[in-house]
Amino acid sequence: MKGRIDSIPSLSTHPSLDPLLLEHVSSPAKSTKLYAAGRWVSRQWKETTREVLADLRDGRSWRPFLVLLFLSWIGFLLFAITTLGASSYGYSLQGALNTACKPDDSFTPFANDYSPWGSSGFFQITLAFGPLDFTPAKVIDICWDVLVGRGGQAALAMLSWHVFSHYVTTSMDHSPVTYRTFWVVFLHQEPTFFSIWHLLRDFISFRRLSSIVAMVFMIMTMIFVLVFPTLASAMTGYTPVTKAFIQNDGERLIPFSDFKVLAYVIHDGYRINMTTDAYVTRPLDYYYDDPVVWHGNERLEYYGCYNKDECGQVNAASRYVSQYGFFGNNNTKSTWQNKTLPAPALNISAYYIPPGGLFGNNWTDPQTQQRPFNDLALLTYLLQNQTYPVSYIESRGTCQPVLNQYQWGFSFTQLFIVVAILFIWTIGISIMWLRARHRLPLRGHPEVPKGWKAVILLADAMDKELMEADIDAHALRDQQVKNKIQKYLQGGSVRFDAHLTRKKVNIRREIRNWFKHNRLLELTYVNRWWLIGIILSVVPVTMSMMTGIYSQPGGIFLLAIFGCAILGILSALAVGSTLRSRLFVTTSWVLAGLVVFIGVCASDVLERVNS
Repeated sequence: MKGRIDSIPSLSTHPSLDPLLLEHVSSPAKSTKLYAAGRWVSRQWKETTREVLADLRDGRSWRPFLVLLFLSWIGFLLFAITTLGASSYGYSLQGALNTACKPDDSFTPFANDYSPWGSSGFFQITLAFGPLDFTPAKVIDICWDVLVGRGGQAALAMLSWHVFSHYVTTSMDHSPVTYRTFWVVFLHQEPTFFSIWHLLRDFISFRRLSSIVAMVFMIMTMIFVLVFPTLASAMTGYTPVTKAFIQNDGERLIPFSDFKVLAYVIHDGYRINMTTDAYVTRPLDYYYDDPVVWHGNERLEYYGCYNKDECGQVNAASRYVSQYGFFGNNNTKSTWQNKTLPAPALNISAYYIPPGGLFGNNWTDPQTQQRPFNDLALLTYLLQNQTYPVSYIESRGTCQPVLNQYQWGFSFTQLFIVVAILFIWTIGISIMWLRARHRLPLRGHPEVPKGWKAVILLADAMDKELMEADIDAHALRDQQVKNKIQKYLQGGSVRFDAHLTRKKVNIRREIRNWFKHNRLLELTYVNRWWLIGIILSVVPVTMSMMTGIYSQPGGIFLLAIFGCAILGILSALAVGSTLRSRLFVTTSWVLAGLVVFIGVCASDVLERVNS
């Protein structure tokens, strides 16, 4: 055997098979790891979905979720009021900034010449979106009237009467209400002119609630709910799209968007391979449809030009005059865009220069000691190498409707009023509900009477009092019964024999207990990291709003992702009971924000392509 083994050639003289053996051995190991990872992911996904479904089926999880919806509604109203308040200064009022045609179809080359608070704009569509064809604009308007107008009225009525019934129940403990008041609050449960009138008359003439403020709020709420569909319809509408034109001396209409705002003129432009009087225009930002400018005390600064293709000349002229001055009075060598010029400097003058990025607004003429280029009267436009002063533009400007193009939107003033009323209604109805909730339930009664129980309670009270007053309702007509009830019974009285659980209420303590009961103030060790996540998400959202980049792609991304992350974390804390469930809810919101960001970017790209 030894000789046979010695006779075997050495393995070192042949290619080694170790790598093949190792590869063959390691492949099953890799497959096993991948299989184990796949099973782990599958197991985690199944457990996560099971926990999420369990949280959704748990009735207790919906209560904090409803609280979250309430807080989101409050935040939305505050955001809307703040945004509309800022828009009232003209900073973001769409339709009144980027075009020379204002919502009342007047023409002006000045962006801030229109005030949304004016009486002429009360019924005008000052927050418009479009352009749209007639059919989409009409469909949107009808859907708004039906869904928001009628649907909003139904939601307001349902919530208001739910709270009213609870609050009136607490008031009936020591102050009975009339038959009519009980019927309106517990049975009728919808606003009509007659129900408002009868309730107001009963409060004034017969029996009132324990709180005068609550009575006034109830009446005002009923009026608001009654007219809400009319308000929702009146503050919206569609209007034809108008475009600004300038009528030249030949009675021809020229689109105002074809004009350019002049900044500088190089009188000896031939020295730099340009025409003798080379006009340098000031490009506007991309969101302006017409070359409108700001003026007055509300004038915005012009922060400069950043598009290399459009801004090369105006930025070069601004840098040149900032170094060598105007009118060619500097008798030295100069440099224009890396080209050295012999003395003297270029003879450059300017028209109206806005404050901000371009040089010239604060330049003082050494001869006259005046600032000639900050006078708005020098504002001049250019079209086909011909100049037009602003006075000519104002006298010849007109607005004409565009064929088959419409805009749908809101009346700014009416929208602001409705949002403010909704905010007041939300605060008032919340206070009434907190007061009623703290003092209820009635002892011996599982719930506030409604439906058939309310009918039985009202019938028992009427039968007892009519019998004591010796009024035979069966032998009298309906109007006679009404007159006798008002005359002898002072509208009647309905009250509960049971007493309230608590007599006094501390709103501050009740709010704190309410939040604590709904798990929104849990500060356990685990939830601290979620709260830190909310704080870290608020920072980029706040920075994007403060720096003004919310209209740019980066700002939109921050708002969409981190805004949805905030909502996701709040939803996760309200609904989720486990870590996996909360991570799933938060991730779903973040993905929704990503979808919103992609949709906004795609819409912007399509709009630019179509334009």
